[in-house]
Amino acid sequence: MSRAVLLLLAAAALSGACAQIPVHPGMAPAPVDTLFYISARARDEGRDSDRLAEALEYGLVVSLRQSPHDPLTDRVSFTIVDTVMLPREDFVPLLRARTRRSADAEGFALFYTHGYGTSLHEAWEHSATSRTRTRGSQPWVVFAWPTVGSGLLWPRDGHFLASAYRQDEEMAMASRAAYAEALTAVHEAVGGQGLVMVAHSMGSQMVSGAMATDSVLRARLEADPLRALAFVSPDLDAGHFEHAVIPTTGPLTHRLLLYASADDRVLAISRMINDSERAGRFRDAARGPLVLDGLETIDMTDGQRANSLWVHAFGTRHALRRKSAALFDIVHLVGARRGAECRAALGTAERLPTGAWRLTPAPLPAVEAVAGCRYSVAVAAPA
Repeated sequence: MSRAVLLLLAAAALSGACAQIPVHPGMAPAPVDTLFYISARARDEGRDSDRLAEALEYGLVVSLRQSPHDPLTDRVSFTIVDTVMLPREDFVPLLRARTRRSADAEGFALFYTHGYGTSLHEAWEHSATSRTRTRGSQPWVVFAWPTVGSGLLWPRDGHFLASAYRQDEEMAMASRAAYAEALTAVHEAVGGQGLVMVAHSMGSQMVSGAMATDSVLRARLEADPLRALAFVSPDLDAGHFEHAVIPTTGPLTHRLLLYASADDRVLAISRMINDSERAGRFRDAARGPLVLDGLETIDMTDGQRANSLWVHAFGTRHALRRKSAALFDIVHLVGARRGAECRAALGTAERLPTGAWRLTPAPLPAVEAVAGCRYSVAVAAPA
């Protein structure tokens, strides 16, 4: 396939058109999907490494996907057709134009940051899969920071389980300036009110650290706050999250959310490594997750997921791309500026006595049904 054809397909997908091409002769055409990305990973002979790059890489990932029968539960295939690197001065207006053409409520972009042990290709694949499960048309931008791609590393200092974890934790800290630069570019493209941020797992350490310490970034977000900031399964010390992260990030967003669960096995291991409770996992089912003023808390434990019985029994119960109910909530309720009461009206969640919301295992409604929910969130104009 020629480069010109690839760029035309990418342009069609970016415009919101349903571009399709046949994968094999005689087969039904496969939709072309386009993902925005910003990478802080250095490259070695064209391949991404686990080192921090001297400069950010901006680009697009053009992929094919066979439409699953049920995008909420079925496996989503992902085949990269090509990647297109762009200078920042082209990336920003392209993202701005694509967001304005989005069919979703008032147009918004979702800026996703992955967690521990994720290669660049996995960041692309996981983002594309998650976007497919949302059944939404808004653009996704993934920030890829340097991690040990396999999640495994020869132990250092006799700490077998913690070796790769600690290296990624150090890199999350080292990547905060790069993240602030990337967020500035995305904010410049779509504005705070057009931006929903999702920080997953260890990525939450980098996101919260950058938002707390970068004075230039804070000034930008104080002047034009985010539409929403969602911490999903955050691998953060629970006390630090409560007493430091919420106070510092709350003023920078119109809506601050915590998505947590009781059965996250990755965070259970993190708890042992760090000898501290993690904000994204709660142990007392009766009390549920953390509830505080200014924080919207959602218990994901029972929400609809894309796991097979085998994966649910033996898997990590941590991956965002498998949490269909949480993705639905982030995009079609929070992103679309629908009030929390819509969860009860749609039957997707129930309100707990503590004030938290618990996602239900009920089948998720059609996207069209959500539009009928009358609850909305009023957003003031930026200062």
